[in-house]
Order: sequence, then structure tokens, then C-alpha cells
Amino acid sequence: MGAQVTTGCGGAVSPELRCRVERVVERLNQLGVRSPQACAPAENQLRALLVTRLRLERDRHRIPAIAAEPIERPVFVIGFSRTGTSLLHSLLAQDEGSRAPRWWQTHSPSPPPGEVPVTAQRLADTARELERFLHKTPGLLTLHPYWDEGAQSLIEDEEIATLDFQNMYPSLLFDIPGQEVMGSSFDPRGTHEFQKQFLQHQQWNLPRRRWVAKGIYHQFALRSLFETFPDALCLWPHRDPAVVQASTLTIATVVYGGINGWDIDPRRMAQAFVHGARDALESVAADPIVDDHRIVHVHFDDIAADPVAVVRKAYSQWGLPYSASFEDAMRSWLRDPANRSDRYGRYDYSLEAFGFDVEQVRRMFPKYRKRFGLD
Repeated sequence: MGAQVTTGCGGAVSPELRCRVERVVERLNQLGVRSPQACAPAENQLRALLVTRLRLERDRHRIPAIAAEPIERPVFVIGFSRTGTSLLHSLLAQDEGSRAPRWWQTHSPSPPPGEVPVTAQRLADTARELERFLHKTPGLLTLHPYWDEGAQSLIEDEEIATLDFQNMYPSLLFDIPGQEVMGSSFDPRGTHEFQKQFLQHQQWNLPRRRWVAKGIYHQFALRSLFETFPDALCLWPHRDPAVVQASTLTIATVVYGGINGWDIDPRRMAQAFVHGARDALESVAADPIVDDHRIVHVHFDDIAADPVAVVRKAYSQWGLPYSASFEDAMRSWLRDPANRSDRYGRYDYSLEAFGFDVEQVRRMFPKYRKRFGLD
């Protein structure tokens, strides 16, 4: 009720949204907030998330034209984290004909930027939230330096899904201890449908541009993605699973360790995470949908060698216009010392710290390695 009063939504809360909110609250109660001092910040952050979601709902009712906005040929960078997805997303965002979801848009999406100009204060308020998140997770910038763009930092689609209570992405729930590593969405189709609504909201009444987004779970719900966005285009990088798991487990430990006051067991977390990743990737590798013509598969080694060539190849396969100014913008971005991947130092990843060894993990992904030429 408090969130409805705050937003002026009255009785506009759908039964489906109410059910998802209740499920998230139930899950968090099961995980347990371990101290009375943590309850108030956790409740406030969860309430703020609901207020943001209801404001989006209110905007959609106020401005019916938002629902008519076409989302045309969106590009999705998909695939597991630590495979070059953030680099590719950053480069794709340099296209003058594209638009990418940013941190401020999930932390202050309402009113729509096409209705009211986004003020410096609005951006500064969301940047402070990012600073709080980074303060909570020391060491994160070394592992993922892309967060240093403040309010303009690129985000993952799982953060958008969290606005609809379809996920539990940590950058929106970092005041809630007791969290485990986030799982996939409750409902892939519902998640993708909300993402479409969110993109409509953020582009309404603005110059039409192609969205370039990034999500680390889309590859496990490709049918849902293509049902919602029939003309979607996907760029899917692949990398040695042993390397991917080592770096993914490290960043997950830093994030969830910070959120939970380091009251976590990294080895127990790693067991669940690696085996879950194995089951999901082995299944998707055997699914014929991975051969869909809308998907461009690339190897991490090719990205490391020449990321611009990878993007050029993808545009050619998709039949998208590729300009000299776009290539110049990508090369300029790559030359800028402020964008170096080691600008906050380097980190030596190790599977052994999590109770695994390299060959053991590689043997766990035979179908995936064979299907995408990673042997």
C-alpha cells in the first residue's frame, strides 16, 4: 500500500506483479536477514524497487503511445559472463545509430526521458547509488572496470528484469544480505515482454535508434527472446569454460561476499554454480536453435585479437549498415587509456581456490566445447 500511495498508482498493481513481489519477499525471508540492523535498509531498498516499478506502470497508463513504440532489430550480446560480452557491448554502443540501456535508466527510469529532459541532478542521484554499490563490494572495479562510467554505465538485461521482480540482480538489491548467486528469471517470456515494455518506455518520443543490449541468460531462453523480438540479432561469444568459471566465481564471490558481509562459503557456492552452469550449457549446446541465422557465434580469442573485426563481421552477417564513422568511434574507444581493461589493476583467477582444477572443469562441458570448437 505504501508504494501505491507513493506513486499515486491506486489500484493499478496487477495480480501477476503482486505475486512476483510476494515470491521475492518470501525467498528473501527464507534466506534470512541476519541482524535487526540490516532489516530497515533491506526493506527500504525493496520498497524503492517496487516504487520504481509502479512508476513505470503509471507512465504506461498515462501515455498510451508508449505501448505502440516499435522495437526494431534490437541487438543482444548473449552468453556467459567473462567471455568478452562487456567489451562487445561497449563497442556496439559506439554506433551513432544505436542506443544502450544505462545504469540511470534502471535506477530512475520515470518519467520517460522523452517526456521530461533528464536533469544533471537525476543522473547524480543514480550515480550515488552506484558508488554505494561499489563501496559495498571492494575490489569489484578490478574485476569489472566498466562500472566506472557512473550513471552512464552499461547494464545487463538481468537488471531490467529485476525491476519487474523477475530476477534478483545484486546492483539493485545490494542492501539485502542473505542473497545467494542470482538465478535465472522466474518466467523467460514474462521477462522478455517486460524488457520490451521497458525499452519502449525509454525510447518513446525520442529519435529512433536500434537498441543494443546485453544479457548473460538469454542463451538459455532463445525461443522466448525470438518470440518477443522476432527480428532480434544476437552476438554470442564463446570461451574455454575453465577460464570462464574461474573468473565468474571470483566476481560472484566479491559481489555476494560484500553484500553478505563475507558470511558466505565460496566453495559451497562454487559447487552449485559450476554444476548449474554445466547442466545449462550442455543442454543448450544440443539445442538446434543455436544454429538460428540471427545468431553470430564468435570465439573469445578473436575478440581479444581484433574486436572491431568481430563487430564488422557481425554487421555483415546481419545485413546492418556499417559506417566508417562507427569503426573510427570503436577504435577511438579502444585507444582511450580510460577504457583499458587493467585500469584498476589485474587479477589472477584460480579455480583451485574454489575446490576445482582446470581439467576437471573442462571435462564437465564436453558437448559445449565440441559444439563451439573449444577443444
